[in-house]
Amino acid sequence: MPAWRSRMTEWTLGTVGVLAAGVGSWMYYVPSDWFLGGLVEGWYFGMFIAAGLLLTATFGLFARMTYVDDPMWSTRTVVSTVLALAALGGAIAFAVILII
Repeated sequence: MPAWRSRMTEWTLGTVGVLAAGVGSWMYYVPSDWFLGGLVEGWYFGMFIAAGLLLTATFGLFARMTYVDDPMWSTRTVVSTVLALAALGGAIAFAVILII
């Protein structure tokens, strides 16, 4: 089955994921006396969770597209799959920390 390939989708999801991680990192260092200081604790965990999920989707799409193009486990496919699983693991870890 041919895959619907859109580099724009991959780049958009990846860029938004990296920006979400950057905003989450910035929110971690926001002082608590800021006017939205009460929201700071949950925001950076939420941003890290969103970034992990977006990067999981990005790397997963890329891994699938490379596997469809070349139906064997090439280096691109394996590295993309490992990065997708690492991003998913990070999102799950931050979700568990936020719940606890």
